[in-house]
Amino acid sequence: MMSKSEPALSETCCEKSPEITFFQIRTWHDAGLAVRLRDGQLNQHQNPAAEGFAPVVAFQISTFPRQLFLTTDRPDKPIIWLHHYGAPRGTVLTVNIKCCGPANSFWSIEDPHTLGKFFTTRPFTDGKDTNHVVGDCHHVMAWEQFSLEPITVSPELHEEANYVAQLFRYDLTTGDIIAFIKNYKGSNIQPLLDAVLPFIRWNELEKLGPLFLEDKNLLKHLQKVTASNKWLERILPDLIDWNNKQSSSRKKPARLPAKLTSSFDDADMAWAGSDRTFAGFFHAATHLARRCVKPKRGTCLLSTQRNEGLYLLEWIAYHQAVGIEHFFIYSNNNEDKSDLLLEELAQKGIITWISNEVDPKTSPQFKAYGHAFNALPDILDFEWCFVLDGDEFITLSPHYPQITDFLNEIERKETDAIAVNWRFIGSALNVNGLADLAIPLTERNTRIVGSGAIGEGWRLVKSACRPQKTLHSRAHHPVWYHSASYSFRLTNGELHEFIQPPPGFQRDPAFADKGCFDELYISHFYFKSMTEWTWKHARNSGADPTKAMDSSRYNNQWANAFGLQLKDQQQTKNEWILQRADATRHALAELRSVPAIRKAETQVRQAVEAFLYALKPRLDEENLSSRITEEWQFILQDLDLEIIGHIPASTETI
Repeated sequence: MMSKSEPALSETCCEKSPEITFFQIRTWHDAGLAVRLRDGQLNQHQNPAAEGFAPVVAFQISTFPRQLFLTTDRPDKPIIWLHHYGAPRGTVLTVNIKCCGPANSFWSIEDPHTLGKFFTTRPFTDGKDTNHVVGDCHHVMAWEQFSLEPITVSPELHEEANYVAQLFRYDLTTGDIIAFIKNYKGSNIQPLLDAVLPFIRWNELEKLGPLFLEDKNLLKHLQKVTASNKWLERILPDLIDWNNKQSSSRKKPARLPAKLTSSFDDADMAWAGSDRTFAGFFHAATHLARRCVKPKRGTCLLSTQRNEGLYLLEWIAYHQAVGIEHFFIYSNNNEDKSDLLLEELAQKGIITWISNEVDPKTSPQFKAYGHAFNALPDILDFEWCFVLDGDEFITLSPHYPQITDFLNEIERKETDAIAVNWRFIGSALNVNGLADLAIPLTERNTRIVGSGAIGEGWRLVKSACRPQKTLHSRAHHPVWYHSASYSFRLTNGELHEFIQPPPGFQRDPAFADKGCFDELYISHFYFKSMTEWTWKHARNSGADPTKAMDSSRYNNQWANAFGLQLKDQQQTKNEWILQRADATRHALAELRSVPAIRKAETQVRQAVEAFLYALKPRLDEENLSSRITEEWQFILQDLDLEIIGHIPASTETI
């Protein structure tokens, strides 16, 4: 165990040639720090070299005694991360250290971006030999104390540490970084740049954006001196090429792509930036370059959709009627023949369809949002992007003919994102059975559920954001880099401060402090009809990568949610949407005038009808009524009334 007084941890900063010392780190629980190789998560492990893990190696540079550089002695260095850590992730984590414990013989590890937050380790339980390290402890006691034990390392890590010693400074400028990159002669520059990233001042970091966007020679050199890296090899080059085409087209925007694929290899997009920080230097460079793009278009809509084909044309037609210019739709594992409809819409240039390849461990929704805001150049050509699901409709006061009119007004204040309150739309009985599913949803379901009738859901928001400044997104709100300014407003122009969450919830941008419904809200067609409510829980959603029906979804909570909105006595009509019915029907007729689109929608309707008729006997076999209390038994009667007849074929007019 090294004490504070030993030379490697000296407080002196006067050496001409800095001394570098390497350590392994031991936790209070007599374990070592290790990186889980499958995802880079920082763990403590009783055997840090166990299969699937790599021991953490730390090094210290004598001229910077407050810093410790955490990495692995591997050629294929993983990106290291831990929960609640504010500094960027990277192949090297640079942390603050402070002496602590008895006789100052231990060390605490502090987040350099959030001072006073320390790494903590929990005791092992249930026979486990590993658990996660967390970076959010606000005190230093036993579990926050670590010992540093000198070790020998490979010549390659020695070389890497020497380069870090050359580059690392507290006053690094853009010029320093570019000069270092251009003069670097080693084999992998990424760990060196990751090591200094947390200490680059924001005003200097921003200056890197245009350099990476415009200097192809800089990119080519980085590609030569960096190990395999998707940001440098694919994402940043695609952005540069796209931006060059946009610039050469002068005022006219370039054509938007019809169909793209986000492959399995993009699985890390589900988390890259989701914690409001960067996944290494080259992720930072990509985001900074994206911030420099000047959009030429107005407003787009980003969505993840799975098995939503029955409503897709209406959803698009309605939003075309309120002024949405283009749709970026991510979709995966459709079972309702939605792919046929998405294909035709994409070929006609109405949408960009992104086939979202996912494995069972990856959230399709988070992966889609990460890909859109990190790797999709085309979304940057829009000033604004709404992030909505297929059952959510922008509902605009008649004072504003188009959504752009509202956005122009709110932009009188600096605005980067807008929190738009939800309004739940109540269910309606399909009195004509399955035939009613051909009627536009916005005309079938017209009753607004009263605020509080089904809990605190009315406090939830959806969002519009500026794609250039957005790092990632959650279902309800955008995610932005925590060190950058980002003005997030309510629809009344006030700042969205989210300081008063509903009881039992933590502070979260997903919840507004109040409901703002005067000019704009999102109509959430959550319930539709009993048949569709049942189908919704059988078919899985865009956030669910699985395919199999899970009958456990049919429980008392499921029945309670539907029953509460039925019992709501408030009968407010959704007038603003109804006033746009003619425009929606006109846009629908335009879409259906294309025979291939009309044929594809008919095939979706046939698939949904077949699914519903197959579902009904399965529900009878499951004895659905036995799972819910007597209070909610009445809702099951609607299933027998609604699953009759047929959904008619799609036609040009309704």
